[in-house]
Amino acid sequence: MAAAFTGVPEQRDWPAVFGSWRLLANPGKNGGSAFELIVGLAAPILARSYHQLRAHPNGRRLFAEKPDLLALLGDDDYLASLPAGSLGHAYRSFLRTNRLDAGVFDVDTVIRPIAERRGWDDDFFYMMRRGTALHDMFHTLGGYGPDMGGEFGNLGFHCGQMEPSGALKALTLGLLGPLIPASPRRKLRYFREAVRRGQRADNLMAAPYEELLDKPLAEVRELLGIEPTARAHRDGHLFIGWMPPGMTPPTRWDYDAGVA
Repeated sequence: MAAAFTGVPEQRDWPAVFGSWRLLANPGKNGGSAFELIVGLAAPILARSYHQLRAHPNGRRLFAEKPDLLALLGDDDYLASLPAGSLGHAYRSFLRTNRLDAGVFDVDTVIRPIAERRGWDDDFFYMMRRGTALHDMFHTLGGYGPDMGGEFGNLGFHCGQMEPSGALKALTLGLLGPLIPASPRRKLRYFREAVRRGQRADNLMAAPYEELLDKPLAEVRELLGIEPTARAHRDGHLFIGWMPPGMTPPTRWDYDAGVA
């Protein structure tokens, strides 16, 4: 029997988790299944993140005003007008390097149907919608590329932000770990470094990105408590050129090196 959801999902939805098997069949074309898997397995973690955001001064402002960050990040003319070295310029570089769109899961075809079916609270729906826009922003802030290694590190960075996050750590290590052709020691060390980096940063979900896009990337990282890559990952980022079937092979992305 499916779990009952009222407002904010607090319990894991195991039928949704086991029903996301399509993700394994073709990870490149089953974004809806991936979202079902994440939401179903990480419900307690997402609920805790929601309550933490509500308790944050800027989080309360976000819920009151509900600015449309996804629309802003999808405005290529605006991003193109921002100075080189800025957060917005770096974000645009990340998207264009691998022909990505702002946002990971489509709001109208993936997120909204699940929200309506499960009766999500409007504020929780807003957090999830904003969160999908922030996934690539986390890539940019952390310098994590769009390849398998970068995704592995970025998810670790997310886990550090959402501690305790044992279920998401297990999901990341269990699904992505075996797909990455690197030594187990290197993979585990890199993942742990990313988790620790996320733990030490401020609440990145609460950051007013609408006001930070034109600021220098290094300044934003310092403001948000994000360690520089050279200190967080002393062996550098883990780049993997191979991608699963249905996914476009990645181009290596290192914005900091390009700007330098």
